[in-house]
Amino acid sequence: MENNPVNFKSIRDFGEIFNSTFTFIGEEFKPLGKAILLYAMPFLIIASIIGVVFGIQSQQLMNSYNLQNSTDLSESLSMVGQAYKYIFLMMMIYMVGMSVLQCTIMGYIKLYIEKGKGNFTTEEVWNEVKSRIFPVLGISLICFILIIIGTIFCIIPGIILAVSLSLILPAYFYEQKGFGNSFNRSFQLTAQKWWLTFGLMIVSYILVYMISLLLSIPSMLMGFKTLFALASHAEVHISTGYYILNSITQLVTYVLISIPLIILIFNYFSLVELKDRPSLQEKIDQIS
Repeated sequence: MENNPVNFKSIRDFGEIFNSTFTFIGEEFKPLGKAILLYAMPFLIIASIIGVVFGIQSQQLMNSYNLQNSTDLSESLSMVGQAYKYIFLMMMIYMVGMSVLQCTIMGYIKLYIEKGKGNFTTEEVWNEVKSRIFPVLGISLICFILIIIGTIFCIIPGIILAVSLSLILPAYFYEQKGFGNSFNRSFQLTAQKWWLTFGLMIVSYILVYMISLLLSIPSMLMGFKTLFALASHAEVHISTGYYILNSITQLVTYVLISIPLIILIFNYFSLVELKDRPSLQEKIDQIS
């Protein structure tokens, strides 16, 4: 089969970005999936397992409140502390896992552009990932805090910040600049096509939400009896299978976040081409 790599360095419109994204995912599903499975999935699986433990602990806590005079206040508070230490640990591992996932995808695409399709190994992807895991995690946390603050004051500033900062990670990863320069670069690039970027984010995240909603139907059906138990103030008995199934759904959703990230990476390169024309300059340099 002829080797036809996807050209990232091209100006694209809304539809072309989506088409290129799914073309790239379709062609690179196995090697990219292998890299994600090796490097990001272990963290996300551990976070999901902790989520199962948290669910079971929460069930025990609810039952302790439903049984009158069965536990004293100190014991109940102790159970709350034990339950929520699991969710804190889960969130910490999840954030590291998402950082690894983001770095894996961006590192894979970096090598794809520099070395060509099929001309690099998963070990080389890991070399790209391991040096940027914690900077990417730090940048993500800072941006998250800024967006939350903007949303608290008013929803619109939060939305504006979310869109304007959507390209900060690609700018950091591909231009190898510090946080401040990447921050400014993201604002400069998105300012050219702010509504395009906004539309890409909305549509891509709705797509992920709809897929995850369909995947969650089995666990939702299993959880209906829990609602009846809560309504009747009966003791809650949720099967371990429900928590496992729910965690698997969440795990798949985590991986589906790859789709909006790849869409934003295509948008990043498109806006870079629109602003700086680097590929045109490369052709001129080759001629001279």
